[in-house]
Amino acid sequence: MISAAGQPTRFSDVALLHEYLAGGAPGGPPVYLSIGETWTEAAPGLTRLLAAPMDSHSHGYVISQYGLPRLQQALRRYIAEDHGLLDIAEPGVDFEVAVACSGTRNAMHDYARLLRDEAATGGPGGTSETTPVAYVFSPGWDYAGVFSACGYRVRHLPLSAADSHPCLDTLRRALLGAEQPELARGVIVINAQHNPTAVNWRPEDVRAIIRMALTAQAAILIDDAYFAVHEPGIRPTNALHILLEELGEVPVEERPPWLAVRSLGKQFNCNGWGIGSATGSVDLVDRLMNRAMFSRSFVGAVPLQEAMASWIEDPASQRYLEELRRDLAMKRAAVSEFLEQRLGYPPGTWRPGECTTYLRFQVPPDYLAEPDAAARFQRDCFQKTGVLFGLDPGTLDDMLPPSERRPPYMRVFLGPPLPTLMQAMQRLEHAGIGYASI
Repeated sequence: MISAAGQPTRFSDVALLHEYLAGGAPGGPPVYLSIGETWTEAAPGLTRLLAAPMDSHSHGYVISQYGLPRLQQALRRYIAEDHGLLDIAEPGVDFEVAVACSGTRNAMHDYARLLRDEAATGGPGGTSETTPVAYVFSPGWDYAGVFSACGYRVRHLPLSAADSHPCLDTLRRALLGAEQPELARGVIVINAQHNPTAVNWRPEDVRAIIRMALTAQAAILIDDAYFAVHEPGIRPTNALHILLEELGEVPVEERPPWLAVRSLGKQFNCNGWGIGSATGSVDLVDRLMNRAMFSRSFVGAVPLQEAMASWIEDPASQRYLEELRRDLAMKRAAVSEFLEQRLGYPPGTWRPGECTTYLRFQVPPDYLAEPDAAARFQRDCFQKTGVLFGLDPGTLDDMLPPSERRPPYMRVFLGPPLPTLMQAMQRLEHAGIGYASI
């Protein structure tokens, strides 16, 4: 669903869609492959639960900032079991889990605001008067939008152009070069099932990042949005487990703040529900839910939380995930084959990835001499075919040596059914859009 034509929006995809539809949709009905949303693919077993009878109390205030108690307890078990935490940590002692009941983005925002405010007032985050810093590996999700809104300076760190894994030396130099007061409110973001590159970061790299954060006493944010979304046979790097392992060697009084968020909307195709988990130290989750979140909202969407609790306790939810992983693997292979065999993309010019719901391919060489090559290709492709790909976030090529710089990429969302994806690729072929195109 998009906003009406008369309503202002700052989301560029909406402007492109309105422009295309106003022009008569010459390439056919739009095929939207930009952001990670289908609007139509929610887990059927989950949506059926909305028709089940619910406690009448579900429609009133829930006096528990940790979320609907039933879902909070179910998530506590689910996160502990799915991340293998029970062999190294004790719930309620080493960590606590709450419901992120207005989305994980809001949970991140609350966390950033809490750290900032506590540092400014001499609370657990420190007493620094300098601008707090968020260290973010890029290209990446819109962490800058979250942290900059809370007054942070966002320090972008590059991924390797060769394999899209984190450049650890860059983080190390950034931390060593920072002033100690700055680090009192610094936050390092870890997104191991990486959006948008679809690369599963190496466990040893995640462990190295966590150790650097602990040495610097920087706060940690783990974004596990796609932890459960990966190809069959892939073992997702378990950043939360690694963190709790490393914290086991650190005295409680010396542990920096940490938070791990996980989106349930990504794995069950119900982003609009805004339900996820927020896991952190016991005292951090207490302050996050009863102070930061409480300052803006009560717990909401309780009937949705009731349905989600039933769903994650049902073995059918795991079967759904297994089918989702097989489906994504099939789509990844089909789109990769089309890019190579029908659109002429040489090996190495697209990145199929192994996790998340994305695949990426390079902007055709004919565009690279133009300013804003990716945006121009996105618009031209959409106007000619009706297929709207996503813009890959900035690559930070100025931070990389010339030998490692790369052309811009487009992002393909693999959530729609395979026939829809194949229709989109066929439209490109029929319009003569390929690696050597236009």
